[in-house]
Amino acid sequence: MNIRTVDLNLFLVFQAIYVTRNVTKAGEHLNMTQSAVSNALKRLRERFDDPLFLRTQVGMVPTPLADALIDLVEEGLHKLTQAIDKTQRFDPATTDRLFRIAINDIGQLVLLPGFLNPARAAAPFARFETVGASSAEEARALLLSGKVDIAIGSWLPMGPGFQVQVLCEETFVALIGRQHSMQSDAFTYKEYLQSQHVTYRPSGASDAALQDTLYQQGILAERNVVLTMAHALGAADVAATSDLVLSLPMRLAGTILRGRSDLRSVRLPFHVGPFPIWQQWHDRFNADPANLWLRELAFQAFLKAPLPA
Repeated sequence: MNIRTVDLNLFLVFQAIYVTRNVTKAGEHLNMTQSAVSNALKRLRERFDDPLFLRTQVGMVPTPLADALIDLVEEGLHKLTQAIDKTQRFDPATTDRLFRIAINDIGQLVLLPGFLNPARAAAPFARFETVGASSAEEARALLLSGKVDIAIGSWLPMGPGFQVQVLCEETFVALIGRQHSMQSDAFTYKEYLQSQHVTYRPSGASDAALQDTLYQQGILAERNVVLTMAHALGAADVAATSDLVLSLPMRLAGTILRGRSDLRSVRLPFHVGPFPIWQQWHDRFNADPANLWLRELAFQAFLKAPLPA
C-alpha cells in the first residue's frame, strides 16, 4: 500500500468507529453523515482487504486486524496532531488537543480533583486521558513513543533524554474507621503491630518505601495483614467499615478524607521517606508550550492536594 494514495482522513474514521463501536456515533463525533462514514469504512475495507469491523447485536466489533492496527493508527494520528500544533501558537482557550498522562491508580486519585476543573476552565475544548503504567520501563516507553505527554509517579528519574520535576515529597500515614478502638492520634509500635491491616498492591514504587521502612525497623514480617487487595479502589471503605488499618501515602489519605466523616488519620510509629513524586517528560517536549502548560497544571494540582489533619 502506497501511503501517497491513501486519504489520511480514513484513519480518523477508523479510530472513531473503533472507539464508539457505532457508525452513527462515529459520524456524530466527526461531524460526518452516516453515509459518509459508511463510505469511508468501505474504502478502508478495500485498502486493507479485511472487513475491519463486523456488525453484531453489541455494535461494530473489530476484527483481529483492526485490533492490531489501532495502536499504530492512534500513535500516528497523535504525532500528526503534534506536527500541526508545532506550526500554531498554543492557546489553551481554543485548543482541542488530547493530552495524555501516564499515571497509576493512586496517583490519579490525587491528581484529578485539583487538576480537572482548572484545566477545563482554561481549555474548554481540550480532552484529557490518563494511561496506566505499572513500571518505570512502561512509562519510559510511552514517553519515547509519544503516546503520552508526561508521566507522573514515584519512579526514579529515567535518565538521559528525559526531564524531571519533583511535584512533592511524600510519606505515609494510617487511616482507620471512626469506630476503631484506637483513640490517640499516633500509633505506638505495640499498637501498630497488634492491629490487623488491609493492604493493596499499587502499580508504582511508593509502596516499596513503606515495605523498606518496615524491613529496616525489623517488623515487616510482624505486621498482621489479614486482607491484601489487588487494587487501591475500595481499600478506604474496608477500613471505614472494619477494625482494619490502612497505611498509605499522605496526599492520597488527604484526598480520601475530604468529605468523609467515617475515617480519620493516625500517625505511624515510624517515618517513611520522604520519597519524591516526579513528573517526567521527553527532552523533545521540554520547550513545547502545550507540554509546559500541562506540566504547570499537574504541579499546581499536587501543590494544592489536601493533607490529612
